[in-house]
Amino acid sequence: MNYPGALVSRKYAICKIVLYCLLALSVNQNAYPQNPDDQTIFNGETRIYGTVRITSDKPRIDGVLDDACWLEGYWGGDFRQQMPTEGAAPSQRTEFKILYDHVNIYVAIKAYDNEPERIDRQMARRDERVGDNVGISLDSYFDHRTGFEFDLTAAGSKMDLLMTNDNFDVNWNPVWYGKVGTMDSGWIAEMQIPLSQLRYSRQKEQVWGLHIWRWINRNRESDHWNLIPRNNYGYMYHFGELHGLKDLPNVSRMEFMPYTVGKIKTYEKMDGNPYADGFDPGISVGLDGKFGLGSNFTVDYTINPDFGQVEADPSELNLTAFETYFEEKRPFFIEGGNLFDIGFDDNQLFYSRRIGHTPAYDPAIEPGEYVHKPENTSILGALKLTGKTDKGFSVGILESLTSREQAKISSPEGNYEMVAEPLTNYLVGRIQQDINKSNTIIGAMISTANRDIQDDHLFYLAKSAITGGIDFRHYLKDKTFYIDFKALASKISGSAEAITLLQTESSRYFQRPDAPHLELDTTSKQLSGTGGSFEFIKGAKGKWRYGIGTHWSSPGLELNDLGFQSVTDYLLESQSIAYIENIPKGIFRTYEVQLAQSNAWNFGGEFLRSKWDLEAGFLFSNKWNFHARIDRTGKTLDVSLLRGGPGIYVFGQTGQDYFLSTDESKKLVFGLGYENNFSDDRISSRHEFHAELNWKITNSLQLAPEINYNKITDNYQYIHNNELENQGRYLLGRLNRKIYEITLRINYAITPDFTIQYYGSPYITTGHYSAFKTLADPDTKKPGNVFHTLTAGELQYNPTDGIYELYDGIHTGPELSFADPDFNFRQFRSNLVARWEYKPGSVLYLVWTHNRTSSEDIRNDQLGYNLKGLFREHAENVFLIKFNYWFSL
Repeated sequence: MNYPGALVSRKYAICKIVLYCLLALSVNQNAYPQNPDDQTIFNGETRIYGTVRITSDKPRIDGVLDDACWLEGYWGGDFRQQMPTEGAAPSQRTEFKILYDHVNIYVAIKAYDNEPERIDRQMARRDERVGDNVGISLDSYFDHRTGFEFDLTAAGSKMDLLMTNDNFDVNWNPVWYGKVGTMDSGWIAEMQIPLSQLRYSRQKEQVWGLHIWRWINRNRESDHWNLIPRNNYGYMYHFGELHGLKDLPNVSRMEFMPYTVGKIKTYEKMDGNPYADGFDPGISVGLDGKFGLGSNFTVDYTINPDFGQVEADPSELNLTAFETYFEEKRPFFIEGGNLFDIGFDDNQLFYSRRIGHTPAYDPAIEPGEYVHKPENTSILGALKLTGKTDKGFSVGILESLTSREQAKISSPEGNYEMVAEPLTNYLVGRIQQDINKSNTIIGAMISTANRDIQDDHLFYLAKSAITGGIDFRHYLKDKTFYIDFKALASKISGSAEAITLLQTESSRYFQRPDAPHLELDTTSKQLSGTGGSFEFIKGAKGKWRYGIGTHWSSPGLELNDLGFQSVTDYLLESQSIAYIENIPKGIFRTYEVQLAQSNAWNFGGEFLRSKWDLEAGFLFSNKWNFHARIDRTGKTLDVSLLRGGPGIYVFGQTGQDYFLSTDESKKLVFGLGYENNFSDDRISSRHEFHAELNWKITNSLQLAPEINYNKITDNYQYIHNNELENQGRYLLGRLNRKIYEITLRINYAITPDFTIQYYGSPYITTGHYSAFKTLADPDTKKPGNVFHTLTAGELQYNPTDGIYELYDGIHTGPELSFADPDFNFRQFRSNLVARWEYKPGSVLYLVWTHNRTSSEDIRNDQLGYNLKGLFREHAENVFLIKFNYWFSL
């Protein structure tokens, strides 16, 4: 039986349900506030923005949107958070508009803010990401693999970069225009991007990939127009789409940037040395430029380049058998360098630092003779062709010619010259083809180095080197998984002397007496080898990641003529698993934990080592970061410790690494780190302490010091001694080493286009040797029995001469002697660079480089003593002014 009251209650309940549904729908829409002018189209997960060609005059780029053209088109909006909470409504509203004409793309972004006083307007040099910023990325090929990004900070500083799904290149510096302005409730970014700076197909009506984003620094918040999930399989596969581009011109791009450089170098004058009078002036001119081959391809070139404004490499005293890897910092070689990248582990087919390196030959001089050798090989010219066809075929070619360099020698009999570096041509070629909407990518690469060797004393250099590689990647299950394969090969030709040197150098050591799979052939005039990798990876979707892989490098693989390689002769298999959490929970914003394991053998079947690595990273809700790593390497067959001698077993070791940093959005940011390694011999160890500070003193001035302190005990540090090596005994010692390193950076941005940067770094390292030892039993598998520590009766020290004398117990006198290997090494390097971009693309540089270096064959690890000794040393100063001017036709 129904009572009237029950009926009313039922109707009321139904009304409540309907009301709650409407309210929920309203809340869902308001969480993502709708702009009534927004005509964005949704195509599944992809958003589409339709641009229009302007019918009025083009805008004046001043950060004020009062031009008539900004009344055309429509405003896009409705952004989502990517971080901290993926998919959530942003804390602030953002809108944008994109217009175009036959010359430019025009972009306006309104960054609303209900707390405008908290907008971070930190200013910095171009390409340094600081403060609040907004940006646009254009996949103008629409291949989901290559993007062009243009960003502006709230202070008006520019950033631009080339993007791929794997990394990005901030050294791409196109010529474009951007200004910022303010509004009552936020700030405005206005951009003009010339079509000549982009690359696109020749289709009549085009679709481009589009990404619009905003960074709110105080919240560490990233907002996206078309959300790119952090758990993605490739950044640009998640771009939105830009429609409406029609009848774009086939742009002819011809850009020129001539420059002139004036330089003065001062240093300590050396009496009697005609090449060291303490003052070297110089002036040079050159030309950089580019021109377009249609709208798809670009040729960059440089003639007689100068890179005097580039920051110096960090100081280092390398006591290992292997070359130190230094990052490329020269703009011509960095820009677009990602294209010329095939490699795995430490193997790279192309390492651009080989071009323009220090001349190879050091003339042997007699007493009373003096020598002058150029610091670097001159690059006569370089050319780079890059681009992509409408069918997804990418091409990259880089060619460079370096000059024949002369070493000048002054002797009592007269002056003469010797060739220190032959004329050399370098060539790199790269192709890639996208197949099946970029689900499959295949590519190949070749590099050559050819030296014009005409002098007998240079026959130790390889005459020619050719290396090549192929790469293949195929995505599976909607790009959740992928298979990656790479294969490399090399062939080096030269004199028997050159090939013998390559066979015996540190990456392979063919002269090892206990390696039957290696054969030293002193008559061979060629060296060849292969390498490669195969990996199966789950790289996207879900919280779990995992993968397996194998890498190999045959003993004869040689890449160092135009690439980089530390070691060869190995077969490595590895596996890893990781858990990633991107949803804020409790005290965490995000965290990630990864476990990896690997095993290695050489091509002779000898087991080299096994390694475990556990790593974790945490971003806390207070925006602090913490990183931790623990690794374990078991007993290892070390085939390089004796530098050509037999492989010997060394103790396993355990390492740890911890780093904590505070909220990067604050004016004052601290970072503290600690690393260690402990050997199972309970003697060898390493402790590294690291502290850094980033102080944003004002919106224009930033101070960033770093301090590193290393304390190292190496119970098996190799000491070169020909006599003991010839006897197969070798010499090692216990090295107690300390390293002090301070780095200071000061950035002062007077305007977004006029900046001053200072880099200074004193470096001090001291070393004391003790517990000298010789090889006792190379065949034992017990690391503690491999070496014999010399007793006081076997080794005596003569402090007057600084000489150690080794006695064999048979003869009354010493068997041999060697100098005390203790050392103090000190170096100070600094750069002060004022950079003024007085018009887009045209820059004036004022540079002061200051260097000091000193060393002693003693050990004194007192910091004060070494700092005084360092700054008592005579300085080398270089004062440089560089003026370039950009124009186009």
